[in-house]
Amino acid sequence: MIPVRQAQPVVTRGLRSPDDYEDIAAVLAASMDADGYDTTRSAGQLEGGLSALPGFDPAEDVRIAEVQGKVVGFAYGALDGDHPELGRILFHNGSVLPRWRGQGIGRRLLAEAQLAAARHAARRPEPAPATTTLRAFVGETDHDARRLLEHDGYGIARYAFSMVRPTLADPPRVSLPEGIELRQATRAERLPIGRAMNEAFADHWGMAAYSDEDARAFFEHPLFGQVDAWQVAWDGDRPVGGVLGFVNEEENTLLGRRRGYTENIWTVREWRGRGIATALIGANLRFLAARGMTEAALMVDTQSLTGALGLYEKVGFEQQHTNLIYQRRA
Repeated sequence: MIPVRQAQPVVTRGLRSPDDYEDIAAVLAASMDADGYDTTRSAGQLEGGLSALPGFDPAEDVRIAEVQGKVVGFAYGALDGDHPELGRILFHNGSVLPRWRGQGIGRRLLAEAQLAAARHAARRPEPAPATTTLRAFVGETDHDARRLLEHDGYGIARYAFSMVRPTLADPPRVSLPEGIELRQATRAERLPIGRAMNEAFADHWGMAAYSDEDARAFFEHPLFGQVDAWQVAWDGDRPVGGVLGFVNEEENTLLGRRRGYTENIWTVREWRGRGIATALIGANLRFLAARGMTEAALMVDTQSLTGALGLYEKVGFEQQHTNLIYQRRA
């Protein structure tokens, strides 16, 4: 256990009840505002996303820091899948209220989140690869988190841009190749869509392979599982491309905007370069406008070999923030 040097004792514990998610969401909102982020998650979204992870135990894998009964920070760790080069990927995330930083709380939570991720991985039936990689995702302006990770031996492995299309006017045409149709997906089709997305992302940097169980959990997320917001291209009964977008109404209310997300964009390899992604983005932007949104956002790997960054710029998305993927060997 890493000691915390301050006058008031800090207690770290697991999650005791769903009410803890309200305190976690409050810490997250205050931290993201201070650190220059323009996104957030509600208590229900945090609970829904974490509780759906196969084998995840909130009582153990969520860590909460308290001072005199007040929640001042949190962290969690989870298995993020296995990769042929990186091995087992253990992902962690967390925040400390700005006024409580610099007192060792972040270092304690980081250490406990790393252990929590290892515990979660140990509960899964898959045999462990020979190597393990620890991974965290932070914004470029989140200087406290960056110093914390770098002090623990992490380095920047990749850059990603948060991009915004400030208007939904003039979306690209929805023009698909002959034989490919755009039709509404159903909940019963989520698993084949997840398998196709898994296949499409297999040659993307650092993307772990996901099991059917992982895919089901992903689609149970309150945001990522909004099937009515998906645009999927089909070659007969086979999904060959998708934009699995969503709308975060709670975030929009909190931040006073009308933003939708053009996210989880993919095309299987043999259909790339034929305009499917452009058409699906156009369909997504039209859907968001019909839902009353006025802007769209996405995130992109700046070094993607598929040319994703150039495509998104071409269809009207503009860079807003830079994000960093930090990694180190466990």
